[in-house]
Amino acid sequence: MKPFTAFLLAIIVAFTAFFPAGAQSAETIWLTTDATTHKTGETVIVKVNAVSATPIQGFTFQIRYDPTCLQPTQATSPISGMNGLQLPQTPGLVDASFASTTPQNASGVVAEVQFVTLGGCRTNLTLESAALAIRNDGGFAAPLPGVTIGEKNIALDVSRERGVSAPPPVEGTPLILGEAPAPASTLPVWAIVLISAFLAGGGLLWFFKARKPAAAAPRKTFKASSPSPQRPPAPPQPVATVQIKRGPQAGKNFSLNKLPCNIGNDPANEICLEDPSLSKRHAKIFANNGAYYLLGIGGETYINGAAVTKTATALRPGDMVRLGQNVFFTFAV
Repeated sequence: MKPFTAFLLAIIVAFTAFFPAGAQSAETIWLTTDATTHKTGETVIVKVNAVSATPIQGFTFQIRYDPTCLQPTQATSPISGMNGLQLPQTPGLVDASFASTTPQNASGVVAEVQFVTLGGCRTNLTLESAALAIRNDGGFAAPLPGVTIGEKNIALDVSRERGVSAPPPVEGTPLILGEAPAPASTLPVWAIVLISAFLAGGGLLWFFKARKPAAAAPRKTFKASSPSPQRPPAPPQPVATVQIKRGPQAGKNFSLNKLPCNIGNDPANEICLEDPSLSKRHAKIFANNGAYYLLGIGGETYINGAAVTKTATALRPGDMVRLGQNVFFTFAV
């Protein structure tokens, strides 16, 4: 072998060993999943991966999905200090944003999105858009330039066979994307037929009773009198409500008829939620000049991912509140 040829071959081998095949570029975002085949009712975990040579202070992404096949439930970030920002969700599109007050390294999984399969289908998940954020010289958030999107499509095959819904433990603060669908009824066919027969028999009995002529009631006579003027009734005032999204009593609505309303794991509170991450009196909701406010008293309290300290913060319809590590509720009027 000629000396020049041997030298060139040695350089090629050295570069091949130093740069592994399929490596991502310096700033890249891509999708992965551990499994592409599932049963109905199972949880699909989609991982958003990112590599950045520059420390980031946030990221955002949108994932397109088929709402007749999948239902998103939550997204989390394993990066410490990276909090989710609650955004309005549109059916068919997961819209998620995370931010941190300090720069964080991104090298691997930056977010996990959970979906629940709704039935037999073949579908794709598509990364519509994604960006990494940094703080510019002016102190404002700005997209990191030069970020490329790697693998953006995941093909899923969901069978009609019903599986077991066993979502993995949550890392970090979950960003609520939707409610998990209720499990399908497991009643056997014979039980459903028997219940239907009882209901049909009851309906016929009511029908025949309704056809019997009722006894004529005696007529009542009234003396004519001049009507007294009456004021029209005042329209009912809307009552604010708290809907528990996650944690003890999930799915239950609490009307704020009595204010101030104390929330915690003490039964003496107006809203008692027995969760180990809550204190006895964890937070308080009160009203002032027609507006509602939330005050953190004895533990971690957040509104839309922003911490609430001992200074009262205004509550607006649609706000997502987190208490402790496990309790989430929305505020509505």
